[in-house]
Amino acid sequence: MRALGAVVLAALVISACAQSPTANRPTDTPLATPSETPTVTPEAPSPTISPSPEPTVAATPAPTPPPRPTTRKAGEQMYQYYFEARRLFPIFPPTPQIDFDEPAGSNGNSWFRGLNSSGQPIFAVREDFVMTPQAAYHEIGHAYEALLLRKDPNHDVMAQYWKFRALPGTWQGAMEYSAAQTSFMAQWVSNPHEMWAESFSGGMTGFIRDANPVATKSFFLSLLPSP
Repeated sequence: MRALGAVVLAALVISACAQSPTANRPTDTPLATPSETPTVTPEAPSPTISPSPEPTVAATPAPTPPPRPTTRKAGEQMYQYYFEARRLFPIFPPTPQIDFDEPAGSNGNSWFRGLNSSGQPIFAVREDFVMTPQAAYHEIGHAYEALLLRKDPNHDVMAQYWKFRALPGTWQGAMEYSAAQTSFMAQWVSNPHEMWAESFSGGMTGFIRDANPVATKSFFLSLLPSP
């Protein structure tokens, strides 16, 4: 019996050694699957707002001046007034020189442009101007002063005019004052030569606001040189 028990015990030991206990077998640790890193799409940059270019302002082209007149139709309106002045003031030559008309829109109505080499007064008129006695005799008055000075450069007829009008100071001082004015009209009304021409015109037309037209006309006649 003891021998049989030994055999049975040996068989149990061998059987126990042949079997591996499953409870203590380590299990494989599963590998962690790396999670995908999300791809971050960068935001599109905000559009850069460029400043609007300043509009280019085209320069206004200068208006093309109209062609100068080649007629004397407006200037020839001076004749009737010139001949009337010459009837009273024989110092005037038989005829004046009439230049071509000035274009419409010119700054002025009529002009005395001095004496030519023969001593004729030179006049010009704006082509669309309807001549008036006041305007015509104003320019003729300028011509009268020029003719008197041409006859005798040493005869200060302007000083005599200043005395006749009883104006303050001297006409030379008035010229300086006129030149210092900043506007054209202020210069014009204070210019002694324009005052002379206005007075001559008033004497011829019979209308002067600040003087006696009859006495004024007589004054200008008194300046005529002896024949």
